[in-house]
Amino acid sequence: MNSARGDRPVTGMEVTGEWVRAVAAGVEKFSADSREPALVVLEDADLVGADSGEWYPLAGYVDAVASIHDIVGDQAVHALGQRIARAVSFPDDTEGVAAALTALDVVCRAGHRGGDPGGYAFRQIGTADGRVECRTPYPCAFDRGIVEGAAVAHADGFVRVCEVGACRSEGADRCTYDVSW
Repeated sequence: MNSARGDRPVTGMEVTGEWVRAVAAGVEKFSADSREPALVVLEDADLVGADSGEWYPLAGYVDAVASIHDIVGDQAVHALGQRIARAVSFPDDTEGVAAALTALDVVCRAGHRGGDPGGYAFRQIGTADGRVECRTPYPCAFDRGIVEGAAVAHADGFVRVCEVGACRSEGADRCTYDVSW
């Protein structure tokens, strides 16, 4: 697997239909030129019409997201990641960006089963900034979108996400993002 897409093993693991539906809904927003081939990818992986209450093979989902990335590039896959953060449930007591980024790992693990999907580690640095390390099987742009989406959904103002240091696209085992709000 391409290191920019993560190198975590996913065989035997599953992802919830909420995550699958969020990606499928995002693909529907693509331009016609991109939408059609991306929908074929989802169809080939049996991910079209996913049910929120069902579970789907993680390997097929990761491969589909990676193939969609190859078709549409970083910006569109980043937008798909942002949709995940809006589509999944955060703990009821999640208030503010720091709490959302802290909860992101729990949210990730709740959306996957059958093994260790990796996750998101948040460390607060100041009153309005922190750092997130992502170790997942997903493309870097997708992870960045998930982080940004979680922050934006729980912010009361502007959010900035900037990649720093380690990145899977450069052979690292994680991607690292500074987040300020």
